[in-house]
Amino acid sequence: MKKRYNILLTTLLLLLAGTFSVSAQIVDAEGQYVDTVFNDNVDRTAEDFVTVSLMIADPGSVFYTVLGHACLRLQCPTFDLDYCYSYESELATNNVLNFLLGKLRMGLFAIPTEEYCAHYAAEGRGVREYVLSLPPDVETSLWRVMDERLADGVTLSFDYFNRGCAITCVRFLNQALLGKGKIEYAPSLYAHSPTPCELVKANTKNALWVRFYWNFLVGEDVKDPLYGDRQLIIPVDLVKAWQEATIDGQLLIDSEPNILVEGQPQKADGWFTPNMATLLLLLLAIANLFWKRPYFDWLMLAMQTMLGVVLFYLIFFSNLCCASWNWMLIPFAPLPVLLWYWRKYWAFPYAIVLALWCIFMITMPLWAERIIDLSHIMLIAAWILVVIKQSNIIKQRGCYKRRILTVK
Repeated sequence: MKKRYNILLTTLLLLLAGTFSVSAQIVDAEGQYVDTVFNDNVDRTAEDFVTVSLMIADPGSVFYTVLGHACLRLQCPTFDLDYCYSYESELATNNVLNFLLGKLRMGLFAIPTEEYCAHYAAEGRGVREYVLSLPPDVETSLWRVMDERLADGVTLSFDYFNRGCAITCVRFLNQALLGKGKIEYAPSLYAHSPTPCELVKANTKNALWVRFYWNFLVGEDVKDPLYGDRQLIIPVDLVKAWQEATIDGQLLIDSEPNILVEGQPQKADGWFTPNMATLLLLLLAIANLFWKRPYFDWLMLAMQTMLGVVLFYLIFFSNLCCASWNWMLIPFAPLPVLLWYWRKYWAFPYAIVLALWCIFMITMPLWAERIIDLSHIMLIAAWILVVIKQSNIIKQRGCYKRRILTVK
């Protein structure tokens, strides 16, 4: 599917070049169009010479597909050209290390529409087409812009918020409109300035584990507000905005979508959600307070250390777009494993710091809702109980009570 169609589209699109420069078309004595550059009778200024559509694929079940996908379909029936220009990255499942290192690459692909739809049909994901109402010169200009970007190759670093599928559709169309007009969005687009984090959370209600990891790993850089069309980073939001937008008074999308692929219902996360998993850990941590064996303590220490190492690396070493300072590093700093031998000296004060961090997050919802979910609070609470147990404060209080009873 991701096979790159760098098949010299530039050569094919030379057939369209007459529309990108000063028109060289005249009408002969018989009323026929004659192109003096290509010496044919093709009317390259006709409204149906090039057709542009916005293609929206349904969300998938894999973590990098849960937000769906957007691309632009360009057709030129006269020369039998029909491609989906799709901005995509290398497969993250095969390049997890490169993803964490910030070395995953992305670029523009030109994929025959039939093959593009077949890929999503095989995944059970629907594909809808929204035909765009654009002036002919903008449509052909857009094809030129896309072809120029195609020549750049897969060389850019992965950055969903600045080079994701939806926002690049906006950017490409804006480039094609330079000197020809602009997209006028509805006032509702400017009424709210959400953060990337808020947009992702709003569109991952059915992918709770993705939402859990997302909120855990992303840094402060993706928690700054987005204004205007910069907030169109999610495919479904792009459709809504373009359905209400106009160019020179003409609705950008003025017709119902064409269903190219019927989608199948995606499986939900089931009963084992992040809230359920972390609640179970919290209950086990409470029971663990009365259990002398340290097995659960070691399990929680290993989990805290692994998450802390990942966070520490992302914040200080990775070039990943969403990796910056993250407040989660306070409860998940990988220091406890290094200082575990001396835990009786620092465990209880450390537990107090963690408890204060949780209280602050709970009592500052307008700020904290961009950072954590309830599942994160329960996970940290379970870790606090483990730390309290290791501080021996409970054992010391038990010994003190036994001494009192003995004296009496």
